[in-house]
Amino acid sequence: MWYEKAIMLRGTLVLAVALSVACDKGVPPDVSTPASASAASAPPAPSVTAPSASAVRVMPPRPVPTTSPTVLITMPQEVQLLAIQYMAAMQAPQPSDAPADPAYAKGVGDQLRAVGKTDVVSSGRRIDIMMDRGCDATLPRESVARHTGASLTALLAHGVLVVRCADRSVQCLQSTREPSDVLCTRK
Repeated sequence: MWYEKAIMLRGTLVLAVALSVACDKGVPPDVSTPASASAASAPPAPSVTAPSASAVRVMPPRPVPTTSPTVLITMPQEVQLLAIQYMAAMQAPQPSDAPADPAYAKGVGDQLRAVGKTDVVSSGRRIDIMMDRGCDATLPRESVARHTGASLTALLAHGVLVVRCADRSVQCLQSTREPSDVLCTRK
């Protein structure tokens, strides 16, 4: 049973990465056939139409409530799998998102170096803050406000979808789309 879940999780992560790369390049992804199917035996792919800019963003179920945003390693495996899927969806660009602006993201990342080592990931879609300790659900948003003067809305307008902090035992992802959308995992 765990093997089936691991395969499902791997497929979900591969799909999320493929969607992220395809959306960043403006190419509609072909998700009609699994990666393991041979091209010769695959049926013709249906035409893919891009959703309108006003399309509603569909997210997987949230594993824990926003009032208690941390998923622990001791929680059931299903909750942990939901956390992985949710975090991948937080970072996945949608057609209505602004194009990634790597130069802007790098500038914000440079300003956040007072908090910890920073890295710009996925062509500017995510800014990581790596720390020895101190990462919590409030740190990404407070650090952006305190050290950059920018807002989450400004980051989103430049294509930054997530600000992530991580230390030895915790990682927290702060969505720029919705200020209350923070999800953390703890060892």
